[in-house]
Amino acid sequence: MVNLLIKNKMFSLGGHSTVKDENGQDRYVVKGAVFSLRRKKEIYDMNGNLQYVVKNKLFNLFMKSSYIFDAEGNKIAQLKQKFKMFEREFNVLGFKDEISIQGDIIQHSMDIFRNGEKIGEVGKKFISLVDQFNLISFKDEDAPFLVALIVGLDNINDRNK
Repeated sequence: MVNLLIKNKMFSLGGHSTVKDENGQDRYVVKGAVFSLRRKKEIYDMNGNLQYVVKNKLFNLFMKSSYIFDAEGNKIAQLKQKFKMFEREFNVLGFKDEISIQGDIIQHSMDIFRNGEKIGEVGKKFISLVDQFNLISFKDEDAPFLVALIVGLDNINDRNK
C-alpha cells in the first residue's frame, strides 16, 4: 500500500503538480503545457521516464471526459463523468479491466474499483488554495495509473468550473 499526496503548485504555468509519498519523498512529477486546449499533462517517474499522458476531450459540451495515453502514445482509457445528484461517479472506458470511481460529493472522498474490487481511495482537501488530493493505492504497481486517473479527474473538475 502506498499513500500519495498530489498537490498542484501555487504558481505554475500549465498546471504542474508534484506527487509525494507519506514521508515527503517525491514519487512522480506532473508537467502541464502552458498553452494547451486539451489541458495536456505528462506524468513522469523520478528517473524522468514518461508513465502516462492525460488530455481532455477537445470539445466537452455535454459529456466531460479525459483520455489517458501510455508512454508510447497509445490511448488506453477514457475517463467519463456520470451525472448523479449528490454522488460523483466516473467510468473508465477502454481499459483492459472494468474500472470505476465512485464517491460522495459532499465529503470529497471517492473509492476506485477494478472489476468490483477496491484498489484505491482518493480524498480532496476541501479548504485549500490549490487542488490537493490524498491517494491511497493498495498496490504499489497501480500507483502511476491511479495518479493518471486523478490528474484526469482534476482536469474534468477544472473544466466544470
